[in-house]
Amino acid sequence: MHQLTSSHRENLVAARRTLQEARSFQKLATVGLQSELALPAVSNFHEAARLAVTAVATFKGLRFRNAPGAHEGAVDYALGTSIVNSKDHAQLDELRQLRHDVNYPADIVEPTPRELKVIAALVERVISAAASRIPTPRIPPPPR
Repeated sequence: MHQLTSSHRENLVAARRTLQEARSFQKLATVGLQSELALPAVSNFHEAARLAVTAVATFKGLRFRNAPGAHEGAVDYALGTSIVNSKDHAQLDELRQLRHDVNYPADIVEPTPRELKVIAALVERVISAAASRIPTPRIPPPPR
């Protein structure tokens, strides 16, 4: 990881944008599940979780290096910042490995419907935890 040189305000705006991207990937994954496209859903769920963790890092002024091991670093950062507990950390790491196996197949991988349900719930928890760490914009009261 390295430190961003942006202002706190710029980091906040970027974090909110990244969190919105995470939610978009989560929606794509859900559509994939509904269409019975399990493998694209896995990739999209992974991207949603990774982006949610990245949003928290961005808010704190940090950025993951674009290098081998960055996705694993995001999983470990999620545990280190308490976005996930140790059980969810293990599941998030399994999702990272499953996504790798899906995208770079050495063998045919087909997650079960139960595994996909567990993944969907995990990603929901990760996104919710990340969202709780990034302040939401304040909406001013209506004029009187």
